[in-house]
Amino acid sequence: MSRERLQALREELARQGVQAFLVPRGDEYQNEYVPASDERLAWLTDFTGSAGMAVVGMEHAALFVDGRYTLQAQQQIGDQPIDQEDLSQDAIADWLCDQLKTGEALGYDPRLHTEPGLALLRKRLGERDIALRPLDDNPIDAVWTNRPATPCGPARPHPYTFTGEHSADKRRRIAALLADKRADALWLPNPEVCAWLFNIRGNDVPHLPVALASALLYRDGSATLYLAKQAVGDALIEHLDNEVSIVSDKRELFTAARRHHVAKVWVDPLITNCWTLQQLRALDIELLQERDPIIAAKACKNPVELAGTRAAHERDGAALCEFLAELPGAVAAGTADNRFGELEAVQLLRSKREQREGFSDDSFDTISGYGPNGAVVHYRVSRESSLPIKPEGIYLVDSGAQYPDGTTDVTRTVALGKFPHLAKEYFTRVLKGHIAIATLRFPIGTCGEQIDAFARRALWDQGLDYAHGTGHGVGSFLSVHEGPQRIGKAGTGVPLQAGMIVSNEPGFYLTGQYGIRIENLVFVKESAEYHGFLEFEELTLAPIDRALIEVALLSEGERKWLDDYHRRVRETLMPLVNENTQRWLEAVTAPLSL
Repeated sequence: MSRERLQALREELARQGVQAFLVPRGDEYQNEYVPASDERLAWLTDFTGSAGMAVVGMEHAALFVDGRYTLQAQQQIGDQPIDQEDLSQDAIADWLCDQLKTGEALGYDPRLHTEPGLALLRKRLGERDIALRPLDDNPIDAVWTNRPATPCGPARPHPYTFTGEHSADKRRRIAALLADKRADALWLPNPEVCAWLFNIRGNDVPHLPVALASALLYRDGSATLYLAKQAVGDALIEHLDNEVSIVSDKRELFTAARRHHVAKVWVDPLITNCWTLQQLRALDIELLQERDPIIAAKACKNPVELAGTRAAHERDGAALCEFLAELPGAVAAGTADNRFGELEAVQLLRSKREQREGFSDDSFDTISGYGPNGAVVHYRVSRESSLPIKPEGIYLVDSGAQYPDGTTDVTRTVALGKFPHLAKEYFTRVLKGHIAIATLRFPIGTCGEQIDAFARRALWDQGLDYAHGTGHGVGSFLSVHEGPQRIGKAGTGVPLQAGMIVSNEPGFYLTGQYGIRIENLVFVKESAEYHGFLEFEELTLAPIDRALIEVALLSEGERKWLDDYHRRVRETLMPLVNENTQRWLEAVTAPLSL
């Protein structure tokens, strides 16, 4: 099938007069998760990861992915005529310079790319006199038969009881920053920043509770908001005061800019697509290109949001515990005719969450990896790939949920019986890294890259490591992967601040055997003991498998942390789970013993 699609695409490229084309995994809003109508990369290559880029030339094609998706890409590409390469701008440029000749052109859809994202490519190709050409029409859309329609479900108000701040107050707070920058307006490029500023949510994007939207915020706190006509109902109109005008055609945002005599717009070039910048420049509007201030504002949760996420994590922890308590029995009851596999585990966990108040959706596709599939960092189970789970070996489940009061993300690795003897040591070293982050106290102004090594030290001591970040930011009933904060090797220059939520998820993976990851969400708070210092507080509530712990490798302080954590898990969740899970919880949260 992919061969036919590649051929059809190449014919369309020839018709549009370009010799190659970039196929990103993204949409015009630069969303991490995209509607089915924008899954162009998956349609072309069968690769379903959340990050990647394909480049299609007239004779060759390549898929570029990072270390998280190396194994997944190999499995999903199969024997298709598509090379697999490591994802980097240099690698893409090298590949294109080998494929294209002087005077030829690389096409791209300006709605799907940012200018910084294309900068290196533009420079490298320009040195070879190869043109980088924006196309009015995406050539994939021209050959994609039965392409799903763009979603436009209802946008709904998100109540003050969950947000803790009215939209008008948020707009005035952010608008005050415009005056400081002498800008007339702020461009809101994507549904997440719009959802936060206007206190609205929707269901247009899988796992992300937003409506497709963009907007302009003016210096006086008024705004023009783009939403599809079908998304706007009476409740939303009542929710948005008369300072917010709604338009149903995105181009009307530029008309509104002229009407408001906007001469200078603050835009974030990292999340604003090239097409938008072209439209603003065509109006002779000056661009102030700096990081969107809403990203930092929504990263620091207020007391209402923190209270909400605590409550959501309690309900979610109870659901996860009921799943983990039933898992061994479900595995043991599996038969050849009625097997219990990775996919059935996903369905069981989903059913437990659906029973909890406010459950809206999974916050991402559950990673349910038994044995070798657990070693695929971002494994996505399907009916074809689902392995039967046996009462032996190691199972990894990374999952989360969306509730109106909070977003969750948790990973647990469990032993289902006899397991490889070195797994205990590897698991314990991952646990030591997890505890090192959980117990860390650090000065105000510290960035995530400055603490990442604490999570890896116990693995590095044995020459081991993992090929993903240690932590990512998390939204409040928004994206499970939210910036600007993160913990990882790569520099961000973003200090961790009180109110930020971040994951703590070191891991270790043996290709073809099993994967290990332990993930909790934590939030940053001021240290009660030392002035000018910050520390973390746990949000996630779920036992860590004691059967996989080599207790002798833990220090006394590490053992105490785990016992204290398990005591809190037990005392908090016991009233929220069924009797079977209560008995299980008593056993799996018992104190460690040497």
